[in-house]
Amino acid sequence: MLIFSYRLLQVIFFPIILFIGLIRIYNKKENYSSFIQKVFSNQNYKKICRSDYLIHFASIGELNSIKFLIESLDNNNIVLSCSTLSSFEISKKKYPNLFCIFLPIDLFWNVNNFLSKTNFKKILWIDSEIWPNWLLISNQKNLKNILINGRISDKSYARWSKYPKLSKIIGNQYNLIFAQSKKDQNKITNIFGRSVYFYGNLKFNIKTNIPESKKKIVCFASIHLSEYDKVLNIIKSLNFNEIYEVVIIPRHIQYFENLNEKVISENLKKITIHNKFGDSMSIFERSKIVFMGGSLIEHGGQNPLEPLSHGCFILSGSFNKNFEEIYLDLEKLNLCKTMNSDSLDLISNEINNLVKVDFNNSTEIENFINTNKNSLKNITEMIEKC
Repeated sequence: MLIFSYRLLQVIFFPIILFIGLIRIYNKKENYSSFIQKVFSNQNYKKICRSDYLIHFASIGELNSIKFLIESLDNNNIVLSCSTLSSFEISKKKYPNLFCIFLPIDLFWNVNNFLSKTNFKKILWIDSEIWPNWLLISNQKNLKNILINGRISDKSYARWSKYPKLSKIIGNQYNLIFAQSKKDQNKITNIFGRSVYFYGNLKFNIKTNIPESKKKIVCFASIHLSEYDKVLNIIKSLNFNEIYEVVIIPRHIQYFENLNEKVISENLKKITIHNKFGDSMSIFERSKIVFMGGSLIEHGGQNPLEPLSHGCFILSGSFNKNFEEIYLDLEKLNLCKTMNSDSLDLISNEINNLVKVDFNNSTEIENFINTNKNSLKNITEMIEKC
């Protein structure tokens, strides 16, 4: 009954969905191509009809995670799908030999049309992607659904817990589920009432590249729009007699001008705002300390592994529950410190103290990343057998 109601509402509200899509085009969050692919499943079916694997990732963060899957599976047999313009553009640059599409949204007629014209055998869903019509219809067509790096927020957990019957129906549509942490494994098991595996987080599939020495550069990475003022207040109290440069990497590049105007109005010096998609690694290679954004607000933090892999000491605000286990492990190894998000002066003082420290942490970083990476091969072995 709930599925029927869900589909009925889609029919009733379809004009509103169209209107929202047009607004997104106007605001440059979509373009015409992404719009018709998502809303009308208008695809280049000649290009995708012969592939066995469809790997869906929502955004740039998940795009970096799937490298392990692409390298381990037959990459001549893979189509990528995404949800955002930025992830689409970067996927074309990162994987030029793979075809990438915008996944049709979860309208039942949309999904049915798409799957009727393709020959996929397995759909790999990355992170927290739970699309009821996609799961139900693909199962009816005998496709295998596999959730990888699965996670569920506390809010989603509370919401799904209110509908135990629906949760179990949706959970049973997956042939395999791999959680990205032990905490997520327990939550997903409780909601779906089925077996969930944990063999590590795909985000650990990164190579370490740690320079012998670094300049005293401080980077604020993945900073959200609502964190701009807080970050600038932290920067105002930094000791620029010790610090060579501060680099800010906005989470969303389209708000670059908002941040740039604030920096100019505050007359702040020695600050660089990075405004290139997918080029953060070059900044991390030069930075000594990286403060991870999304942690000064109730967003849940951002992935610290990329800057860590370049030998950066990691700082975070207290709102980092999306990567809670990783941050806790890093703190035990003295590779990270979590600060009170309300104490901006204390964060400034901590940065001023840390820039004076000569870190010798390459061995600890390499051991931490490689230990977690080694168990990931179990995931691809089970996918191929499924």
